[in-house]
Amino acid sequence: MKKEKEVKEEKHKVKLKLKYKILIFFIAVLIGCLGFRYIQKDLWFHPWNDYRSHKQLKKIDEFEEINIMSEGRKLDGWMYYNNPRGVKSPLVIFFEGNAQNSSRFMSIFYTEDYGRYFDGYNFLVIDYPGFGYSEGKPGEEEIFTATDDIYDWATRNPDVDANKIVIMGYSIGTGFATYCASEKNANGLILIAPYDEAMSLYNNAINSFYGPMRSLATYRFNSLLYAKTVETVAQVITSYDDEVIDFSLSQKLNDAFKNHKDILILNDGTKHSYYLGNETVMNTIYAFLQERLNVEE
Repeated sequence: MKKEKEVKEEKHKVKLKLKYKILIFFIAVLIGCLGFRYIQKDLWFHPWNDYRSHKQLKKIDEFEEINIMSEGRKLDGWMYYNNPRGVKSPLVIFFEGNAQNSSRFMSIFYTEDYGRYFDGYNFLVIDYPGFGYSEGKPGEEEIFTATDDIYDWATRNPDVDANKIVIMGYSIGTGFATYCASEKNANGLILIAPYDEAMSLYNNAINSFYGPMRSLATYRFNSLLYAKTVETVAQVITSYDDEVIDFSLSQKLNDAFKNHKDILILNDGTKHSYYLGNETVMNTIYAFLQERLNVEE
């Protein structure tokens, strides 16, 4: 009887240990899931400011610092004038990548003389909430709201021809650009290194976000959904050698547009951060913009 009692006690201890292990496992998974949800903003958004570039741009006549109100927040950025002030002119609205800010981007834009590829167009870039001198904190809905307000501000600006606005986005900014084009009557859409949806990028990093695991993804950035309702023509640019956004995701998005130009897939070693330094890319952008000058939406 004593031995039987000892056996039962031993079995009870084993079961208890197993329960503890299972409990510890689920607690670890829960902590991991909560931690992942918490850090996603840091993975997607890298807000910063370049004070030196901001100071330099203020001294250059072609640039004007722009302030736009959005949901009670001030959004800050720059307009580059390729045309005389006071004349209604075509405009490119650029939605930047997650590690860019308007001052730094426009400083490079000026130094590298990118303006020559935007002949006939003024160029506008406004920082997302929390980026540069823009107020607020970045988030999917916050930036979607900002894109609407930026576009609406442009249509009211006396220096802008509201019928000649082309939307342009790079990397994470392609999601916001595609959304904006689905909501507004733009005259064209240029996407550099775009993705189909955020879930694809999650799975590229950790191939685990299927079924219930999809609910862990805070940000959706579902460009595929928005692309289906875009009426204007799209020009998609990607690279076989892009190490951040696989070209297949760009191809998938391209195919979702009802109206698109032939996709440009670079095969020359171009990495994710070097599209605007590529002459083929810039000439493709130039040709697209010149074509849209003669098109009335």
